[in-house]
Amino acid sequence: MTNSTARPDFVTPAHDITIQVATGFLETLGRGDMESLMTLWHDKGRLEFPFSPNAQAPVVGIDNLRSYFLGTKGYKKPRGFPIKAIYPGADPEWVIIEFHGDLTNTRTGKEYSNEYVVVVQVKDSKVILFREFFDSLKRANEEG
Repeated sequence: MTNSTARPDFVTPAHDITIQVATGFLETLGRGDMESLMTLWHDKGRLEFPFSPNAQAPVVGIDNLRSYFLGTKGYKKPRGFPIKAIYPGADPEWVIIEFHGDLTNTRTGKEYSNEYVVVVQVKDSKVILFREFFDSLKRANEEG
C-alpha cells in the first residue's frame, strides 16, 4: 500500500497551491457553506459524477454550479468530509483526494456516509473540474 502521507519528490510550489485550493474546497463543502464555496469555483467550472445512480449530467459553468449547490441546501446537510489521502498529479494542476463523507438527509433526518475519490483540476487558483466517484449503490439506497 502506498504511504499517502509521504510527499512525492516531484511536488513543487505549484502543486502545493493546487492541494491547498482543493482541500480548502472540500473543507468549505464539508461545512455546508455553499455561498463561500461558489467563490472557489472557476467561472468555467465543471462538476462531474461519472457513476451517479441516475446518470446525472455534468454541471457546467458558474451559474449552473450555483443553482446546483444552493439547491442541495434543501435536503443535504454535510457533517464533515475528513480527508484520508492526497495524491498530487504529475501535472501541478491536478490532484486526487480520497475522503469520507458524512451527511444528513434533512428531509428524513437519516444520517448517511460514503467513501469518495475526487479528481480535481485547479486553474488560476480556482477549481475548474471536480470529478466525484462514490459508491453509487449506497447513495441510490440512501437518496432514492
